[in-house]
Amino acid sequence: MDEQSYIFHFAFTPNKLSAVRKKVEEKYRDVDMLTASQISYLRLPKILEMIRNTSEDRLELLAAEFNRRDFSVLTYSYPYSEESSEVQKKINMVLASGYTPGNANMIWEKFQREYKHIYIQDLLRRFLLKDEDVSFIYSDYSEADLKEMLHPAFMHKSGIAQGLLQVMINKDPKISEFLKTVKIKPETHLEDFLVFERLDKGLRSDSFIDKNSVSYITQVLEKYTVEQYQRLLKVYLENKNYEQFHVPILDQAIKRLHDPREHEADWLFLGEEILGEVKRWLLQNELAIFFENDNNRRFEYWKRHLHYIYDVKQLTPPRNPSVAFIYFKEFVVVEFGEMGAAYFYHKKGFNQFILSKTTGTEFQKRSIKAKESMLKMKDVALYRGEKLYINSLGHNGPYNTWAEKFTRHLHEYMDGNYNYSGW
Repeated sequence: MDEQSYIFHFAFTPNKLSAVRKKVEEKYRDVDMLTASQISYLRLPKILEMIRNTSEDRLELLAAEFNRRDFSVLTYSYPYSEESSEVQKKINMVLASGYTPGNANMIWEKFQREYKHIYIQDLLRRFLLKDEDVSFIYSDYSEADLKEMLHPAFMHKSGIAQGLLQVMINKDPKISEFLKTVKIKPETHLEDFLVFERLDKGLRSDSFIDKNSVSYITQVLEKYTVEQYQRLLKVYLENKNYEQFHVPILDQAIKRLHDPREHEADWLFLGEEILGEVKRWLLQNELAIFFENDNNRRFEYWKRHLHYIYDVKQLTPPRNPSVAFIYFKEFVVVEFGEMGAAYFYHKKGFNQFILSKTTGTEFQKRSIKAKESMLKMKDVALYRGEKLYINSLGHNGPYNTWAEKFTRHLHEYMDGNYNYSGW
């Protein structure tokens, strides 16, 4: 033999064999439960009576007398909330003594419908002591991963559901994949709890949203009541500014809660600052749509001033000219779709003498070109005793040139200096 000798260690995990075993156990579990459902009304009363009349120290002997069908009958009608605490505990001891993965899996499914039930949780913990690999979950996780995740979850001091939630927070798996892998069924109370609470903890994080996908999140949000929806939406909005919002999430919010500029009562769950961000997002969308085909970077310019813009209004196409009314605190800027000058008006006079025209019959009779002319009341500084026209500025030349000119005038007008005549 060579002076150097080698010892090779091999580890074998029978994955295919385990998968077959799980399928067989699931198949026979269903058969056992069908049989249990058929004979339960005859056999169950006798089984319960024997358990009630047997002391705890003799329960193992009693359990040894039961056959497979007896344990299936006892599992089928579980839990027994109408029984005393003492009897419910003894039932758990019997079921744990006659542990099979199939019956335990049935209890796992029942737990999903009543996840707060203390005796279902107690029974699952007893099963865990019988089966440390938690094979009764029939999970697609490896046994090592399943033990690492579920042992702490099952023993969590606040309950198994809270333990599972903690696993989801710590491990941060994709929600849908985690639920599928540990066999938590859709539309169960446990799924509702875990998904809602995970969203409540995760929606503040973009990485969480990206991992689970915006489409999945909007799909889940759609099923919640208004109160639940508002709670989760607040978590999402509180940690972002309008430039970080995801379009599908905000589109859904506007659809469900309406435009806050028109239905602010539906948005009172938000603070004033966050609501302001939502309104700015809407204003940005209005401007983006209006300037969609603009080649002179007007959208880019007005977007820089969103914090000063109060509202954006447009006339309804196609029988009206392409025009946007951009409202500041005390004045309005009128931008036209076709490149031209922007008109500045005092807000009160504009609403009274120009905006009001757009709903009149005379305006509706005119051609689009004539309607556009009616919105240009140039050099009418005072009209019927009310301040009206301020100025009109063109977008001539390079972007930096006209943008700087606009900004100088905007700042002066926001300071109340409407007589400013700089370049």
